[in-house]
Amino acid sequence: MPLITLDNISLSFSDKPILNEINSTIHKGDKIALIGRNGEGKSTFMRILAGTIEPDDGKLKIKKGTKISYLEQTLPQDNDKNLFDIVAEGLGEIGIILKKYKHLINDGKLEKVDEVQEKIDQLNGWQYLHKIQAILNRFTLNADTILSTLSGGWRRRVMLAQALIQEPDVLLLDEPTNHMDITAILNLECMLKDYHGTLVLISHDRSFVKSIVNRVFDLDRGNLSVFNCDYIDYVKRKGEQLHAEEIANTRFDKKLAQEETWIRQGIKARRTRNEGRVRVLQSMRELFINRRTKKGQVKIHALNDENRASKLVFEVKKINYQIADLTLIKDFSMPVLKGEKIGIIGDNGTGKSTFIKLLLDELQPNSGFIRRSKTIQLAYFDQMREHLDPNMKAMDFVSEGRERIDIGGKNKHIIDYLRQFLFTGKQAMTAIKMFSGGEKNRLMLARILSKPANLLVLDEPTNDLDVETLELLEEMLIDYSGTLILISHDRTFLNNIVGSTVVMDGNGIINQYAGGYNDYLIQKQDKLNQQKDKPKIKITKKPTENTKKLSYKQQKILKNLLKKIEKVEIKIEKVQLQLLDPEFFQQEKSQDSLIALARLKFDLERYYEKWEALE
Repeated sequence: MPLITLDNISLSFSDKPILNEINSTIHKGDKIALIGRNGEGKSTFMRILAGTIEPDDGKLKIKKGTKISYLEQTLPQDNDKNLFDIVAEGLGEIGIILKKYKHLINDGKLEKVDEVQEKIDQLNGWQYLHKIQAILNRFTLNADTILSTLSGGWRRRVMLAQALIQEPDVLLLDEPTNHMDITAILNLECMLKDYHGTLVLISHDRSFVKSIVNRVFDLDRGNLSVFNCDYIDYVKRKGEQLHAEEIANTRFDKKLAQEETWIRQGIKARRTRNEGRVRVLQSMRELFINRRTKKGQVKIHALNDENRASKLVFEVKKINYQIADLTLIKDFSMPVLKGEKIGIIGDNGTGKSTFIKLLLDELQPNSGFIRRSKTIQLAYFDQMREHLDPNMKAMDFVSEGRERIDIGGKNKHIIDYLRQFLFTGKQAMTAIKMFSGGEKNRLMLARILSKPANLLVLDEPTNDLDVETLELLEEMLIDYSGTLILISHDRTFLNNIVGSTVVMDGNGIINQYAGGYNDYLIQKQDKLNQQKDKPKIKITKKPTENTKKLSYKQQKILKNLLKKIEKVEIKIEKVQLQLLDPEFFQQEKSQDSLIALARLKFDLERYYEKWEALE
């Protein structure tokens, strides 16, 4: 028997149909990805499953005794609750009693503890104290930490802990990876792979979804299509489905045009008129009018790159930055050249956004210096949407009050421009506070992409975006000829775009690797392997006259090492000269050259270590 059955579920908001006679079943062990564009009703679908909203029509049947836990997309607001209390609330009545017990103990009100202990005994609740602490440890959370002191990624972990504490039969997760760092995403990925319950998941992270799901629910224009396959096969089948739909619509339109010609034949038509054929035509007209065609694609144009931009955009020289006793950046140097596409990754709290603010002169390093090109034209996307005024109309936010804007040398009306980002004329005149998270991100992108820029800085731009918009943004960034600095936790997004990856390892340690996220993993593993293979050098006393000289074989090895070092240094110099050419990063071979450069540097380091050991 299915855990959940959806029987002709329908729901509309105002005059817009969101769900249209949805029928499906969810079984034990299903791991389902709910896929659809922003605004298609994915979160609404989740809320119906969770029982927080009722459909207009149809029935939701849930097997008796089935526990459902729901992680909403929206993070909790600031509050002064500690993490123990928040996670305990996921247990319902027993959790509230345990909260009260803990507060009484902490406040020293021992005279009131007996009554609470009795209730805990009656409900057999002592086991849950251990469970709460165990799940806090699992997510590396401190029970006494106050929620308002945490970043978005850590708050997401707290709410996941709350959702999992009751050990639900069905777990509903709406964009669980938003604001999470890659380490946390990988941990969650492993956890969900091993999860024995049923999972329904909304996520834009393609790598995350690929590794977990075994079914796909596709929500498209109010209709639900079920694909009993993994995500990779779904993408292929969905493409075939849309192609077949396009062919069917073309045939329908041709037939309708023929029937319209027939009905207009006047006297001749009236003599031979077939009333049944007339009724069919009327039905076809209604179908044509009511057909909810697939929304147009987001049309994202590339930003203009100013030719006068300097070859050297930033020169970062031995900078250090601390907040109180916390070291975020330690003695770091890096040139940023025109046309480079740099990804920045690292755990939450390692200082990624701080590093961006240092580059953009919003913060000053404690020591060292950053030289900036005077020709920078900046377009900046900040992850917290700090520049969004919730009471402003969407069109005014993008156009800054103008009715028309210049896009790529063409003068456009602001509403026409916003239609490229799937906003209707009515939405363009709507206050921003009425938009979903994905729509706000699209609005931010519409604004920054409306201005010419030779430096594009994106701080977690993929949060809340649907996969289709994400892929179109990828295409634009690949074609973008200016300099790109990108903070993202989306591994596929990084792999497809960046030419080098800056990794903030914590405690101020920063390393740069050639290529995207997967390239970084390969190089990191190579480095670890080299360290394992490296012979341990014994520390000896200062050489004396009696110290043995190198053997003939060792002398030969040393001589060969010096030759290898010289050759590698020449090769490195050649690649570094290529990097000075602003056109280099537009070439297909640029990625291969960057990876080769990283390997040459590793080889050089290894040769020097062997040379020092022999010396």
